[in-house]
Amino acid sequence: MNKLLLVLLLIAGPVSAFDPADFSPPTTSRTTPQTFLIPGVDASWYTTQRGLNDFLPQVTTFDGRGQLLASWTPNKKGVKNRPTFIVLHGGHGIGGQEVSNAQWARDELGANVLILDSFWSRGRLENWATWNEFGANMRALDSIAAGKFVLSQGVDPTSIYLMGESQGGWAVLRTMTDDPLLNQYNQMFRAGISLYPVCTTGGRHGRYYAPALGPYKNIVVVFTAGKDTATPSSQCDSDIFTQATFWRHYPEATHAFDVPFLSRPNEDNDGRCIRSMNVYNRYAICRDNAATQDMRNAIKIMVNTLTPLR
Repeated sequence: MNKLLLVLLLIAGPVSAFDPADFSPPTTSRTTPQTFLIPGVDASWYTTQRGLNDFLPQVTTFDGRGQLLASWTPNKKGVKNRPTFIVLHGGHGIGGQEVSNAQWARDELGANVLILDSFWSRGRLENWATWNEFGANMRALDSIAAGKFVLSQGVDPTSIYLMGESQGGWAVLRTMTDDPLLNQYNQMFRAGISLYPVCTTGGRHGRYYAPALGPYKNIVVVFTAGKDTATPSSQCDSDIFTQATFWRHYPEATHAFDVPFLSRPNEDNDGRCIRSMNVYNRYAICRDNAATQDMRNAIKIMVNTLTPLR
């Protein structure tokens, strides 16, 4: 290598592995679609049922060129001196888990909650092919955009938590990864909470790829499931999980074990199973009350330790 080039590289430091312009698809919609789960029902039904605010185009994208839909529900007693949760959906788009977990954070932790949409805003209901521009890097940029938004609302800047499931969990791991671009922003999050995440890394598909995961720049907690055939942790590098601050594995749980089955809210759904609508993998989804409660207890202990309600 040319000696002058080597000196310049050493002075400049490491360069980020991706260009944000490649992972910033334009926003094309400012309204919520009809949900594909309950035909004829607007997707805002999810939040209405849980007493959360409607999805509105209010989060400015990372590149500043559009607005992402988001349900923003600040605590009625004020946004200050309390945790703020940014909740990310999986490859299915907004669904029951995100809304249920946001409601739980609001009710049990006194949190301000924002449920962020990445797909509806861009004219999609779901995205199962995650190695494209709609993958982990886009979701990380959207997470940063959401962090900036809640900061603009006056929340405690030391108490913002990023929580995602499946592809959203992948986004959490990516956002917290040591990367020269991401490191400018990922310290805005007090911790990242990753539920049964996609953990693919290191592969390329044209100019799109499954990017590096870890080492992490701040607190990361991960929850995985032993009977998860959608995003099996056994197929991924173990250090993706062992480098996390905390990792808990539920051997008997499936992917999306915290599914609330919102269409049957008054029934005890523990152990009830369905098949996903993923066109590539009709994996099993079984509600597991014990795993869900244990996971939430662990999160609650962490948040109450890091951000005691004042």
